[in-house]
Amino acid sequence: MSSDLVELPIEVEVTSERYGTLRSVNVLSGDDIPPELDTQEWRLEELSVESHVRDQIDIRAINETTKIGVVRVDANTLEWKFIENKR
Repeated sequence: MSSDLVELPIEVEVTSERYGTLRSVNVLSGDDIPPELDTQEWRLEELSVESHVRDQIDIRAINETTKIGVVRVDANTLEWKFIENKR
């Protein structure tokens, strides 16, 4: 991986609800934005990958909270790509 690329882990969180199961897609960077993405030129405040991941993975088939891959972000342009974990 190039030093200009930053990887942010992605998980599907599975929680039981009263009327079924809720599955949400989370970027696992916490509140800490990597310093490569928080510079004078760029400040990444939000990265929305939920619909992109839902288009690529059948998250309804995931029955427990699990890391499903990473989002690879180019620190120079903020372009990103989802990379699925091989299962």
